[in-house]
Amino acid sequence: MNGADHQGAGLRAAVRAAIAADDLEDTVRAVLERRFPAEGAGASLDEAGADLGMSPAMVAHIEFAALCAIAARRSQPGAAIQTTSGPGTAPGRSHAGRGGA
Repeated sequence: MNGADHQGAGLRAAVRAAIAADDLEDTVRAVLERRFPAEGAGASLDEAGADLGMSPAMVAHIEFAALCAIAARRSQPGAAIQTTSGPGTAPGRSHAGRGGA
C-alpha cells in the first residue's frame, strides 16, 4: 500500500535514523524529537515551541529545513545534514540585492 500512512511511516523512519546518526545540531534534534517521537503522536508546532521557548513559526522553519536536508541525504547518501549557513555554503541573493520595485 502506498497511501499516506505508508509515506508517514517512511518519513518517521528517515527522521528517526537522522536522530540516531548523532550529527544534528542540538536545536534541530530537539525539534525533531518532539515532532517525530519514537512512539506516539508528535507534539504540535505550538506545543514544541512552548517546550523549546520559540515560536511555532520557528519550529516549523527548523523542521522544514531539517526535512529538506534529510530528503537530500536520502538521495545522496553520506551528505551531511546542515540547516544553518556555515563554511562551504554559497550564500543566496538577499532581498536587499534584488533592487526595488
